[in-house]
Amino acid sequence: MWITFSILAAFIWAVVNIVDKYILTRWVRNPLIPVMILVTIGLMASIIVYFTYGFSYLSYFNIFLALIAGIFYLLMAIFYFKAVKIEEISRVSPLFYLSPLFILIFATIFLGEIFTLLKYLGIFLLMAGAILISSRDISKISLGRAFWWMILSTIAFALNQILTKYLLNSTDYWTIFAWTRIGAGIGLIPIAYIYFPELIETARKQGKRVIVIILANETFNLLGVLSITIAVSIGYVTLVNALSSIQPFFVLLFAVILSIFYPSILKEEIGKSVIFLNS
Repeated sequence: MWITFSILAAFIWAVVNIVDKYILTRWVRNPLIPVMILVTIGLMASIIVYFTYGFSYLSYFNIFLALIAGIFYLLMAIFYFKAVKIEEISRVSPLFYLSPLFILIFATIFLGEIFTLLKYLGIFLLMAGAILISSRDISKISLGRAFWWMILSTIAFALNQILTKYLLNSTDYWTIFAWTRIGAGIGLIPIAYIYFPELIETARKQGKRVIVIILANETFNLLGVLSITIAVSIGYVTLVNALSSIQPFFVLLFAVILSIFYPSILKEEIGKSVIFLNS
């Protein structure tokens, strides 16, 4: 089942990536706007979880760790968008797929996850494939400021996943999912204070239709977070995140389909060399 939920998370996030690209290209210039909406939806989801399932018992210390895990998730997004502001997205997005490497290291140290040499080889092949698919030209990646923001982003995500796995050893995934969303909401407070007027201005300028599309996309994004949480609750966090690195394969598939049949929505380079590289 962890394989199913890992692939489902990758599929969901690939759809979200495509829609996010359209949103950020056509309607919203500040990528923190969708992040604010995502975290707000997460807070609403945590309330629904509480009144539907209730929260299982967690010690105060573990509640604190769950909140920290949620803040790490938010930091992951913030660091990523800082990198995007500095450098082209095509040059920084492949670096996110270094996160399984940091998860592997942290999981070995803190969770005692140790695998056979063959599994480690599979993890590195999945990482390499994800990076190659996400980058048309690997030589474009340089060790500038954007690179280091992406390293911070991947480390923040890795810490989020390690804490999530640790907490899932003591309670159910609904409780951890809800508490981590609350943690992200707490971390959002200073960002919302700064950028909330811009969110209102975006809604006023672009209209309700755009906000509804963003809401729907970020709700779908949240389903991806829930899927990866369920997968981590069942399987090894290292293997779950390595397998979810197939996300770029889905992104490529959707990009090719849209470029051929709906080029007005998304037009990507889909020449033979690109298809060969991603095969």
